[in-house]
Amino acid sequence: MRQDIHMAAILERDGRLFLVRARPDAPWELPGGPLPLENDDIDAEMDAILQRLGVMAPAIEEDFLQTHYFPVEGGQVVYNVYAATEWAGDPSVSPGHGAGWFGLEDIQAIHMDERARNAILQAFGLKEAEDDTARILAALSGEAAAAPAGAPSLDLLPVPETGNRGERSRRAAGLDVLGALRASDALEAAARLERARPELAGDIIDFALGEVWASPALDPRTRSLEAISMLAATGRNGAPLRAHIEGALNYGVSPEQVVETLRMVAVYAGFPAALEAWPVMEATFAQRGIPRPGRPS
Repeated sequence: MRQDIHMAAILERDGRLFLVRARPDAPWELPGGPLPLENDDIDAEMDAILQRLGVMAPAIEEDFLQTHYFPVEGGQVVYNVYAATEWAGDPSVSPGHGAGWFGLEDIQAIHMDERARNAILQAFGLKEAEDDTARILAALSGEAAAAPAGAPSLDLLPVPETGNRGERSRRAAGLDVLGALRASDALEAAARLERARPELAGDIIDFALGEVWASPALDPRTRSLEAISMLAATGRNGAPLRAHIEGALNYGVSPEQVVETLRMVAVYAGFPAALEAWPVMEATFAQRGIPRPGRPS
């Protein structure tokens, strides 16, 4: 089943919402857009979309509100709604596009996609939302759950229908690893992964984490340092490297061990690779209030 990821942001000012449209006869919609295939960070893409409008939303990751699922021919649209807080700027659109501010009473009357309109009304408590919690949790644990009549199939994190207890234990082990790496609620972290990459989320949790990472042959701290070294050596110095440095620290790896791992990268993969990874390490330490080893506090 095809799944397209779309982000949309609620920008509220003085009780009115900012809406856009691509042309004069197009329906109004929340500012947003699709997630490009080459990007797997929905929060960063939402932030980039808002910046192009002239909006700065520093807490956009925490501003995620709700995911809606819109059935379309051949699949569904995963519609992620953010309610931007602490935002600043004067939003504007490119020439030829429409933009305007609308009160909630206007939202119920203007030309909009009905599903997008319902998402806005649900965000403000003006329309009752379906409770998908049971289905999401059941899907994450590999159980079947009945969907409300007429609702699209979510196909969240599918477990092969073999009835094999090993498949279920891999899911549980994978969720344990995911929670430890992210230092967060495992089910919440899994749901965020599903929103970003629904096609790969099951493989990541069941195989990469539940089978490889959870194997007792290597302890988690060793695996974390291996992941840091391989990501740095291959130039993956963005979100993946930051996430695994965070995960290593969550598993009890010391800052000194992270530094020494990047020093080994310099020796075996080259100093340019280590130098590119170094600022990511420093930023991660700074975010957690950790003085860099060897630097006076």
